[in-house]
Amino acid sequence: MLRDQTLDLLQRFGLRVEAAHDEQQLIDPKVIRLLIEASGTSETDKVLEIGPGAGNITVELAARASKVYAVEKNPKFIPLLRERLHKLNVEILIGDALAVHLPDFDVLVSNLPYSIAEATLQRLKRLRFRSASIIIPSSLASTLLARIGGADYTKLTCEACLFFDFSLVSTVKPESYYPEPKTTTSIITLKPRESLKPTEVAVRQLLLQGDKKVGNALREALIAASAHGYPATKKAAKKVVEKLGLGEETLEKRVARLSLGDLDAILDSLEHHTV
Repeated sequence: MLRDQTLDLLQRFGLRVEAAHDEQQLIDPKVIRLLIEASGTSETDKVLEIGPGAGNITVELAARASKVYAVEKNPKFIPLLRERLHKLNVEILIGDALAVHLPDFDVLVSNLPYSIAEATLQRLKRLRFRSASIIIPSSLASTLLARIGGADYTKLTCEACLFFDFSLVSTVKPESYYPEPKTTTSIITLKPRESLKPTEVAVRQLLLQGDKKVGNALREALIAASAHGYPATKKAAKKVVEKLGLGEETLEKRVARLSLGDLDAILDSLEHHTV
């Protein structure tokens, strides 16, 4: 059984794992297969895995893909992973998945460390890939899958859905892990969104400039979306921003500080503006 194999490995390397530190290991072969199959991984794909831990998902991925990049931050798992994976088509990348250079990949398959699940989504907005299948806390899954106006609909929902299409695959029982987590988890898939309205293209470009003030960032966003009918010069784009009537308070905010109401107002203003 995979559970017994995992416990033997951890014991042999003198490793203690704690759910409180995001170290729970997936030990249910059926869940691992479901996670990988939901991603659509093929034998020609390069696959990225974040947080392999003891490598249970990694071994199965290696049998299905042409190459696996496994990013592990926790140094205590590295000796185990090196021994277990050294004969497989796996490259271990040591470091923080939010900061380390990531090679080109086609598919992401991960039981994501829960503490970086939302931040990982933010990084994925800037990367090119075909699809992803991830395990995240069910509360976060509910937010990402929420409908406009629903109780779980937040700024994160609005923002994430401008970049990705999400689908729920399954919930995961606590006994599928060792040790069992206190957080309920779900498998979801996401794919980069391809069909967008011009207003959504512009706001997506705006959101990629989180450290800038809204006024300047929106001007640059309109220029970046000029193929969709927006002005291609700074002067013309500035005039459009002025005509949107968003107010000085909104325009002086940093993009990362925008609220859900702010985003709705920007989308609505762009929607009613004639390019």
